[in-house]
Amino acid sequence: MSNCANCGTPETAGQQFCSVCGQPTPGSVASLGPMPRLLVNDTFPAGTQLASYGWRVLSLIADVVLIGLIISLPLKSANLNSYVTSYIDVAVVFAYGTICLARFKGQTIGMRLVRTRCVDAVTHAQMSVAQIVRRSGLHSLFILIAASYHYTLYLNPTAKEKILNNHNSEIAFLFAVPLIIDLLWPIWDKRNQTLHDKFANTLLVRASKY
Repeated sequence: MSNCANCGTPETAGQQFCSVCGQPTPGSVASLGPMPRLLVNDTFPAGTQLASYGWRVLSLIADVVLIGLIISLPLKSANLNSYVTSYIDVAVVFAYGTICLARFKGQTIGMRLVRTRCVDAVTHAQMSVAQIVRRSGLHSLFILIAASYHYTLYLNPTAKEKILNNHNSEIAFLFAVPLIIDLLWPIWDKRNQTLHDKFANTLLVRASKY
């Protein structure tokens, strides 16, 4: 028979707490271990790594040139209203991104050229349709906001027109701020994600093959 370590009261077999002071008996209560940690899966399949900001920029330039040559230039030559042209451009950007990412398993044509791919941020597998739509949708929304302010730029302006040019340029810049922040975000983000990547929970990685 053992005694309570706190008050010395005799203890019986199987007793969990002292009948006098309430102190737990030795071995009656198991000590709590550390809580399990929920980790973000940063383990990539063999040969896969995050794409650097430079590869992202190169793929974006390739996509912009392609869309500009195929869609934007013909629209400008059609002499449409500038707002109509901008909205058509944004619709084309959304359709292009959505269709390409779905058709080419996470790649636009620009991404295919520089060997990058967009994948699910958790499983590192192919994106779902919902993720593709969310990613393209938020990116297109930022472009739409930036394209929503139009103004006349005076060439060889008078003093008054120069003030108007500066004023309109400042307003146009404010409309473009969300898009600028989105495109620059990977520079300081530890997973090299844009805001539209975070919204869709996706990552841009280097692709070893098409």
